[in-house]
Amino acid sequence: MKNKALLVSVESVYNKNAEESIQELELLCATLDIQVIDKIIQKRNKPDPVTYLGSGKIEKIKDFCQKNGIDLVVIDDEITPIQQRNIEKETNLRILDRTQVILEIFSRHATTKEGKIQIEMAKLTYELPRLRGKGLELSNPGGGIGTRGPGETILELDRRKIKERIKRLKRELDKLRTNREVSRKSRIESGYYIFSIAGYTNAGKSTLLSALADEKGILISEKLFSTLSPTVRKVKLPNSRCVLLSDTVGFISRLPHTLVEAFHSTLEEITFSDVIILLVDISDGSFKNKISASYQVLEEIGAQNKPIFIVFNKIDLVPLDYLELVRYEYPDAVFISAKKQIGFTELYKRIIQYMELFDHRERIRIKESDFGKLLKYSEYIEWDIVEHVQDEKNILVLDLKGPKSVIEKCKSEIIL
Repeated sequence: MKNKALLVSVESVYNKNAEESIQELELLCATLDIQVIDKIIQKRNKPDPVTYLGSGKIEKIKDFCQKNGIDLVVIDDEITPIQQRNIEKETNLRILDRTQVILEIFSRHATTKEGKIQIEMAKLTYELPRLRGKGLELSNPGGGIGTRGPGETILELDRRKIKERIKRLKRELDKLRTNREVSRKSRIESGYYIFSIAGYTNAGKSTLLSALADEKGILISEKLFSTLSPTVRKVKLPNSRCVLLSDTVGFISRLPHTLVEAFHSTLEEITFSDVIILLVDISDGSFKNKISASYQVLEEIGAQNKPIFIVFNKIDLVPLDYLELVRYEYPDAVFISAKKQIGFTELYKRIIQYMELFDHRERIRIKESDFGKLLKYSEYIEWDIVEHVQDEKNILVLDLKGPKSVIEKCKSEIIL
């Protein structure tokens, strides 16, 4: 049975886009199978430091929830422990904030050991200042939202033990991060260019990666955060060369700081790519704000100076005249439907253009008999036969282009 919830937000100088933000919160709640009955936005200069909302609004919320059988209120903000306790006391309702919702989503989607450690660290960091008299339960990752999980209550752990647990988790994470760096180094040295698919939640990143990698029968979730740990696939392009495509965790606006820190090693995969594909859902009426939110996250993780190009997805869901308007506003963008595989020719063309920006070019001479050795590099480099000298040596003059490291390796094996 789904939890029934009322969503509450304060529109203030600190949250000027309350309507858009609360719509996003509704999507987040749907991902947790929470049924949103209604949404309330209160306009204030700033949230009340003690109760977050005004006393009159709290009373209205209490009455509304009683009349509609609602037992859960979700605040579209990260509220303080004092604010949360006071609202609970005044309403006798369960109170969750935006951060708790996001933490629970990440918890349910964490499948790797690293992801589980990261989410546990984030939960502990969030709950640490909420110890005093709170009586909340600290469940193992995957426990139900707002309910007692298989873990211990917060009051059974003192601050020292929680801090020690965080330190232990951090040490484990550092070890796993070392392993990740080895894998990353291997990918970088593989000779393939790396393209990261970044973007807002539910923009269709996993759908696009699966389509480009030609993976059949993959279930693509319509819920947010279907991907937490980076997924890397090798994709063959029309020019026969291959690139590595990485699907990453979706961005959201106002991502809790604890999650930015805890999932830094996951997000930082983007910073080690050669090019970033910023995927945008064109059918989302607020996509411009979400482009801004995505750029903000890229800046926070130090990826703002990477080559970035925008790809608008889901063009099959918008009218043609609207599509043409967006094309006019974003002349350098690529427009596709990952689900229906529309626009892939243009996307491949753009990927190849970026590859050529990085390509090293060199003319070499080889024996015709060595030409077969070149074929094993066809996923990495391209070549043109400039001249065929038909004499006793049978020399081929070739123009090569591709990653310099691969060309150097190729030369060491076949050059005259």
